[in-house]
Amino acid sequence: MKPFIVCCILCALPMTARATDRYYFDIHVQSPSGHYQVDATSPDNQGPNLKAFQANFTYKCVDTRTGKTIWTRKQPMREPQRFNFGDSSFEIAVPNEGSPRIIIVSNLGAAAILAANDNLITISPQGQKTGEIDLVKDALQKEESERLMYHSWGGSNWSRLAAWYFFELPEGEIFVIRPAWGPRILVDVNKGKLVSGDVGLIGPALEAEKQLVLAASRTKIELEDHERSMLEAAYLAGSLNLHEAIPFLKSLETSTYSETNSARGHPDGVNFNNEVDPFRYCTYDLRQTAQLSLRRLGVAPRNLPCHGFMIERGDEAFPFTPKKQTQPRHKNATQVKTGMSAKEVLNTIGAPDYIDDDSWSYDMDAEVPFSLTLTFDTYNVTAIKKEAPLWKTGLARDKALAF
Repeated sequence: MKPFIVCCILCALPMTARATDRYYFDIHVQSPSGHYQVDATSPDNQGPNLKAFQANFTYKCVDTRTGKTIWTRKQPMREPQRFNFGDSSFEIAVPNEGSPRIIIVSNLGAAAILAANDNLITISPQGQKTGEIDLVKDALQKEESERLMYHSWGGSNWSRLAAWYFFELPEGEIFVIRPAWGPRILVDVNKGKLVSGDVGLIGPALEAEKQLVLAASRTKIELEDHERSMLEAAYLAGSLNLHEAIPFLKSLETSTYSETNSARGHPDGVNFNNEVDPFRYCTYDLRQTAQLSLRRLGVAPRNLPCHGFMIERGDEAFPFTPKKQTQPRHKNATQVKTGMSAKEVLNTIGAPDYIDDDSWSYDMDAEVPFSLTLTFDTYNVTAIKKEAPLWKTGLARDKALAF
């Protein structure tokens, strides 16, 4: 599978005197077949000094087989505006259309552009803009937006588990955003209009999603450029109950690909010398997602950790290797007690599958499966909760992976 989604989603606020800078880097992305490549480049990304709020993008679609340019387009711009702040002033050319955050290219040379303002711009295979849809306002209800997107002072971000893809029909292409949960967003590319209510499109969408997973399964996972598409495919495999993807998911369990590193600040006087800080860790994201999908497909994953921790010694920290488990971890679950340190827990049942603000959570593959959640204060376990397996019902596990 070619890398067909590129994200440029960073902190943002409206452009004001105290705005948080937002950056829109150049994007180079291919269709799934690799036959077409779209390059989106801005003059603001040239030169040694990085500028924020890049704009004035030029889009170019090239047939990679012949090198021929299929279409080009310019980001529409308004007349330059002058801003005054105290004794200084400067002029900015403000875009009439948001700068690109994500670009998806179809196998026919069409493109879908997620712009800075959460508008979806559809471009035909001939390079014509066919529509612009406000996804938050027109495609989602308010409560759906709050569930499917992460909203912060930095703007809104879609779940990393969402799948973005095209599929073809005799009458034209359909572009789809399949959130981690909730309804699909479907767009008729030729018309640039929402068609999410057309139930006749669900079957072709499901088949396209199946093919997305199977295409990912044929890709060598050591190629780091494909890790993000692998993450989406691994999640989809479990959501679609796709048993033919089990070998693919098992191959992903050995991945140490990590998007997440975390270290919580602590008050003065907190000392973890020769101990493990329970909230200083890295997450093996691809392994974590593959193991969730394997469980949903009825397969117990290998006993491989989803998180790595550090042990602190003086001013230095070193990777911590827990004691090797001689039996399945669920058999040691009753040995975990309140008052235990993170290091003691790791030596008893290994690393957690999920970490929240103040807790570790495990999915236990016992004869009667269950989930185990440990709540920590700064140093030690303060509460233990055993409950029905969280991967089987509800969205707790999905939400833990989503953002």
